[in-house]
Amino acid sequence: MRGPVMFGKSKSKAATTPAAPSDQYRLKATGRRVTVLEHLGGGDVRIAMDSGHVTRDDIVSARDITRA
Repeated sequence: MRGPVMFGKSKSKAATTPAAPSDQYRLKATGRRVTVLEHLGGGDVRIAMDSGHVTRDDIVSARDITRA
């Protein structure tokens, strides 16, 4: 005769993936949400923003944006 079988919690942990850095920012001057497309040399970044139903891109200083 066998004793009762004990079920315990699994000791393995679920794999977590590190969160990717967000590319969502806001313009400091207007608060408008923008997406960083690429970092350019000299402290500039190329951004995209929606203007109505049209997406525009522009180059601004990295100091002019903040994380959303």
